[in-house]
Amino acid sequence: MFFSKLRAAVEEPVHERRRSIRHTAVMQIAKISFGLGREELCLVRDISPEGLKAEIYVPAESGEHVEIEVRTGHKLSGHIAWAKADQIGVAFDEPMPMAAMLAHCSFDERVATLRPPRLNVAMNGLLKLGTEEKAVRIGNVSQAGVQIRADDPLHPGAPCAIALPGLHPRAATIRWWRGDQAGLLLSDPFDYTEFAEWRALVAA
Repeated sequence: MFFSKLRAAVEEPVHERRRSIRHTAVMQIAKISFGLGREELCLVRDISPEGLKAEIYVPAESGEHVEIEVRTGHKLSGHIAWAKADQIGVAFDEPMPMAAMLAHCSFDERVATLRPPRLNVAMNGLLKLGTEEKAVRIGNVSQAGVQIRADDPLHPGAPCAIALPGLHPRAATIRWWRGDQAGLLLSDPFDYTEFAEWRALVAA
């Protein structure tokens, strides 16, 4: 039922949508998970209790089940109701209460301090520490940081640079090292457009 409602709501004229109190316009970056463990970012443009519209940078098909994790950490599951160009409409498996919907759209100070969504990946990278270079395995990546596997001890606070596939090295700082894992904070975080272009290239 709400599956058809979402399509009608998204496809109606803009001036009609603006009169609807059911839809709230947002510009929030979230993580979208597809089948087979594939994770990417998306840009949520508007949301209602029945579903949402988002901008994506990888191909998607109608009927595909997805899970969207917003910056608060909450997860919204549903099916792609429609897909065209770089946008999709998602119909939630269950309608979301209005209070919860508004909470997901919030950009108060508490939400703004949450770290960007992280994508689990499996790729090689190159860590540069001064004149030394080390091949590393990347476990996850976000717009602001990278988690790597590092067998040798790394010192928190030390400057470094990390080269990701298809990109030039980016300056970073080692934030932590535990066992064989380390977290790097990028000195110059990706903006969404740059991150999307890179992920689309890697996924191609």
